[in-house]
Amino acid sequence: MPKRSHKWKELRSEVPPAQRTFVLMLRKVREVSSRTQAQIAGDLYLAPTSLSNHLNGSRIPEAEHVEKLYKILDDEAAASSRPMPCSLPLLLELRDKALVKHCDCCAAGSPEAAASSPDPQPTVIGSPAPKPLRRRPRRPRVRLSILRHSILRAPAEAKVPVPLQGGDRHLTTPADAAWPEIRTLAESLSAGRSRDADIMMWSAATTLSARDVQIFVAQCRAAGMEDAADQVITNAARRDAQAVLSIASALHNSEQYTDAGLLLAAAAQEE
Repeated sequence: MPKRSHKWKELRSEVPPAQRTFVLMLRKVREVSSRTQAQIAGDLYLAPTSLSNHLNGSRIPEAEHVEKLYKILDDEAAASSRPMPCSLPLLLELRDKALVKHCDCCAAGSPEAAASSPDPQPTVIGSPAPKPLRRRPRRPRVRLSILRHSILRAPAEAKVPVPLQGGDRHLTTPADAAWPEIRTLAESLSAGRSRDADIMMWSAATTLSARDVQIFVAQCRAAGMEDAADQVITNAARRDAQAVLSIASALHNSEQYTDAGLLLAAAAQEE
């Protein structure tokens, strides 16, 4: 089978150099496969939108997802006699560098923290700094990316409990009432049993009632399991239209407005 050619989106100018280096290498690893993005995401038990966000620099994937992706593509490359562009330890090292913060006021992968990055952007002395391109969102995919960025910043604002009338994502149900397996999920993630965790999250997203999905997402946010909450939302977006609207309504009624918007945007992409 001839190698599939990929047309990658240009990385945003605000992506830090260290993260840019990691994403470019991750793209090279992905290019050894001739399969579609959706097929590879299915092997990873990830939504295609999640894998797309990793490859477009919207967010840095978990280490176990990087390992699973590499091993799947390494086996495929070996079967078709294609060389891998880098080793797994190097790819994980680039990911670690992308996560480094120089200080609290710098983003992860900032130039100070990634001084050793092999792929900095060239600049011309004396020329004005280029202004980042601002494009109006024309497709749900762009809006979904914006919503995911807002989710990433939410935990830093919600470390201190807030009265019910003053904040978002507050439960009126005891922590384990609707989905008692939440603790089992947290233990599976902390122990590195990502396959078991993926199956649990897929089952929760596709079988629980709208109210229970809302409580599950809120429980994950409260426990700091942001990726788990995002994955359940993208999986729930694959349900029928009536189920998606019911879940979005439950999220909205619980003042989880960002999660409701994320669900609707992901559902629009599935159509």
